[in-house]
Amino acid sequence: MEKGAVSVNWQDELRKLDDELASGRISADDYRVRRDQVLSSSNAGGQQAPGQQRWQAQPPSAGPATGSQATQYIAPVGEPPKPPNPDATQVVTPRPPDADRTQAVPSAGMGQPNYGPPSPAHGFQQPGPPPPPWQVSSDQAPPWLTQSNDSWSRSGPEVFDETSSGKGKKVFAIIGVVLVVALIGGAVWWFGLREGSGGGGNTTAASTATTSTTTKPKTPLELLPAAPGTADPNNGEATAEKLVTAGFLTADDAEALTTAGVQKIAFKGGKEDAFTYHAEVFETDSPEKATKLATDLAEAAGRSGMVEGARGALPAKSNVLQLIKPKQSGSYLVVYATGKQVVRAMTVQEPIGDSDTDLIRKFQEYSVAVSKKFPTS
Repeated sequence: MEKGAVSVNWQDELRKLDDELASGRISADDYRVRRDQVLSSSNAGGQQAPGQQRWQAQPPSAGPATGSQATQYIAPVGEPPKPPNPDATQVVTPRPPDADRTQAVPSAGMGQPNYGPPSPAHGFQQPGPPPPPWQVSSDQAPPWLTQSNDSWSRSGPEVFDETSSGKGKKVFAIIGVVLVVALIGGAVWWFGLREGSGGGGNTTAASTATTSTTTKPKTPLELLPAAPGTADPNNGEATAEKLVTAGFLTADDAEALTTAGVQKIAFKGGKEDAFTYHAEVFETDSPEKATKLATDLAEAAGRSGMVEGARGALPAKSNVLQLIKPKQSGSYLVVYATGKQVVRAMTVQEPIGDSDTDLIRKFQEYSVAVSKKFPTS
């Protein structure tokens, strides 16, 4: 009976210690010291607690235990581990309490355990400080990066490793191809089509107009202004013989033209009331022949009775001659050389009155218009 009382006493003491440790009234170190005293006093009395066996602490798994792996189970030596008995195990909560870290403490009824290596301070494994964010393993994304918002927080070369960046590369590639094609098309147009028929009708028309003005200048006949009044039927390209027959040239004029080797004569004339107008352009093959011809024609006019007249607005190098027959007729003539050409213009009034004022005015208007189309050099 005494033996049973002793057993009950040390078991009660152990239960009290468990309660005090669970409620936090004693520390883990005090708990171990007092528990060892109770077990030692029980063995000192020659009594062994019922079911007392040798126990060996199960070494913890490698690495720090986290979460549910923080619980350590102690199995007896030489005996397969038994399912934990909820009545024989108490979960001890450290301060500050951590729900994920518990330790199973054997009940007094399970006998005196044989402890292995000493436990950490207070009988619990203290968690170390969490690693800084820059030391997080490369295969574990930081907690603030999730699958839904990790794309915006990335920068640098890794941005181009994603599928979305592949689409961006495709877009840039397409844009590059379009630009290359546009440049090639522009070059083809600039160097090829622009100069050809594809350049448009305006380009062709401009080229034609430029060619006509540069390579095809107007002929003397086109440059001669039309004479006032009714056009003469001899207008156009004429010969010396034809103009002598029509009364516009004298025999001496025709001889001078033959001597100068004139082959082409542009002629325009007209008649208005009492005034007759006519102008000629004689073409030679050199400026020297043109100068000689102008002098010969002026001398031929002098032999016909014409004298020097007023030049007015006509070229300074021109020869102006006049012949007035009162109450009959009056004539004014101008002749000068310009380049390889000799220009001659004449105005005749018949009948004429007592004054040649109208004749001079008509002559100046017509002859100046002709000289403007053939300026002297």
